[in-house]
Amino acid sequence: MTVDSVYTATMVGAGRRMRRLLLIAAGAVRRAAFLVAVFGLVFASVSAAGAAGATPSRVVTVYSVATGLQYINTADDRARGHVNNPLDSTANKLAPKSSRSRNGPFAGDVAIYSLNLYSSTTLKRRAGSAVYTCYFNYDRHALCQAYYKLKAGATLVASGPIDFNGDGFTIVVTGGTKSYLGVRGEVKAASAPRNAQRIEFELIG
Repeated sequence: MTVDSVYTATMVGAGRRMRRLLLIAAGAVRRAAFLVAVFGLVFASVSAAGAAGATPSRVVTVYSVATGLQYINTADDRARGHVNNPLDSTANKLAPKSSRSRNGPFAGDVAIYSLNLYSSTTLKRRAGSAVYTCYFNYDRHALCQAYYKLKAGATLVASGPIDFNGDGFTIVVTGGTKSYLGVRGEVKAASAPRNAQRIEFELIG
């Protein structure tokens, strides 16, 4: 075999190897481009789903004025409990006592508050009504259930602990009807002018 033929064979082999390498590289590029396109589509789909599934939030503010109170005093039940109860003398010594006020409310007492709701601090334009049912424990703390009937007949329901020693409270919105069906969030109440309370609903859904 001559030098020329060896050189020619070497160059042909190198060319074939180069073509194979180029084909492999082209295939890798195509696969990479395909993966990039797929990942792009997945990312776009997730982004679109996240944007479409984002839960809208809204804030509704009203002002409340108490219009009535019904109070259930359970002092007679407490008195009967001192005489007729399943606890022994040792356990009776552990019975908690209310403080701050000898007039109550005491543990077991129930208070039902009725309120008018207004759209502004002028308290001229009615925005609905509300009822709080509060079950007291000790030291003027109570677990309250609140029903807010707003304009157009829609209702919001909230519940949570309230400390009646303070000027405001925050409780949890557990649902509603009509335009508030399925909502969740919280209610924040604070003092407002004209012996009113500012009630702010922070709603999701």
